[in-house]
Amino acid sequence: MKKKSLYIIIAIVVITIVVALAVVFLKQKTSVVENVEVVEVKIPELYGEPIEGWILYTDTVRSGDFLGTIMGRYGISPQQIDKIAKMSSDTFNTTLINPGRPFTVFADTVIDSIPQAKIFVYENTAVKFTKYDFRNPDTILIEKFRKPIDTVNLEASGVIETSLWNAMINNGYSWELALAMSQTFAWTVDFYALQPGDWFKVLYSELFVGDKRISIGEVQAGVFYQGGKELWAIPFTQDSTQCFFDTIGNSMRKTFLLAPLEYTHISSRYSNARMHPIFHKVTEHLAVDFSAPMGTPVYAASDGTITTRTFGTGAGYYVAIRHNSVYTTVYMHFSRFGEYNVGDRVSQGDVIGYVGSTGWSTGPHLHYEVHENGRKIDPLKFEPPPAEPVDSSNLERFNEEKRYWIDKVNSVKMK
Repeated sequence: MKKKSLYIIIAIVVITIVVALAVVFLKQKTSVVENVEVVEVKIPELYGEPIEGWILYTDTVRSGDFLGTIMGRYGISPQQIDKIAKMSSDTFNTTLINPGRPFTVFADTVIDSIPQAKIFVYENTAVKFTKYDFRNPDTILIEKFRKPIDTVNLEASGVIETSLWNAMINNGYSWELALAMSQTFAWTVDFYALQPGDWFKVLYSELFVGDKRISIGEVQAGVFYQGGKELWAIPFTQDSTQCFFDTIGNSMRKTFLLAPLEYTHISSRYSNARMHPIFHKVTEHLAVDFSAPMGTPVYAASDGTITTRTFGTGAGYYVAIRHNSVYTTVYMHFSRFGEYNVGDRVSQGDVIGYVGSTGWSTGPHLHYEVHENGRKIDPLKFEPPPAEPVDSSNLERFNEEKRYWIDKVNSVKMK
């Protein structure tokens, strides 16, 4: 009897151990299963399209190429090309391309050595691209897109020895930053009267698409020391618009720029009787001609809407901007236009074109007109009123934000 009881006890102990081990094993197994990470394999994309299953062709537009001739090389029919041309409008030109710009073709088959494109992507700029989708045999889908842009915040400083340009280059900064600073401080700093010992500190940003730098972003805040004074640019937003102000809340800009570009000299002034350099007879010249190197950016003199963007026999490539019911400005002889089209709203300082010598011109320059109630007035004698200061209702908020920016700019170390 004692032996039987002993066997029963031993059996119970063994079963208990086995059950315990089984429970532990199952828990461990469950734990392992729970900790398994499911990895989702992402198919690489290009221009928002998965590249799997496509034959990709990449090239650049050559001189003399048209959209139709390029597409024809990739199996797009003349009927489809004609349809694309008919889809163009003033605000969305579906056929405009420029030499040197890249394009990519997504093809699914090759017939008689000709790739059969189903998607055609043209890069209008480093940021913008247009996608032509031929996958539906009855419909051509044309869409514009923008690539994601990353913003990197930076700082710059320097002491003037000869010019702002040389100070930028000597300290390893880009010429674009010099232009951005000259725009920001256009109404407070006399850049033609800089002296050795003048200095600047500025916070700014640069824009990247992927790992490729595409341009300067914007000046965020800064100070320029000239003539014994610190001239501040402090950002502040009121009425949903950000502008720069000095330390007491006065606007740093007028309603119009003094000159809409960085020029070398004035080659012809406003006059009722000027000898025309081409036709050699006395005519009116109700404008100012600013000489500048070919390709110099030309800025919108003030906020407004582009009303004209075309080619004129005498004017060459030119743009007109309506600023309000009273003022319009006109810019002539461009080598090429900026990215803005008729109907687009532009802000003061936006690039609307580049200095050229198209039309009746003897050399690269900008012909600049200011119209007041339809009458051409002298741009050099035009005294626009200053932009609005910080409103009294916003002064408390401005003073708080001002302290932040002043401290941040002052922390920039001088090079």
